[in-house]
Amino acid sequence: MYLSLLRGLVTVTHARTRHADKPDHGLELAPASCRELLVTLRITAPPTPRCDIEHVLHWSAWRRHHQHQATRAHRRWNNITAAATT
Repeated sequence: MYLSLLRGLVTVTHARTRHADKPDHGLELAPASCRELLVTLRITAPPTPRCDIEHVLHWSAWRRHHQHQATRAHRRWNNITAAATT
C-alpha cells in the first residue's frame, strides 16, 4: 500500500511539473530531477511514528484490549449462530 501511495505521489508531482513546463505559463523550466521529486516526497510524506516507550506501551495495551473485545464479540456471535442452527 505504501509503495502505491509513493508511486502515485511521484506520478502526480511529475505530471504537475510537466504541466508547469507548458509554454502557456511563460516559463522555461528544466525537467524535474529525481532528487527534486524525492525532496517533494519527503516534504509531503507523513511524519515518522513515535517510538518513545510510553507511546509504545499505550498502543500495545490499546491493541490488546481491542483484540480482546473483538474475540469476545466473535465468540458471542458464534454461540448465537450455533444455538440458532441446532
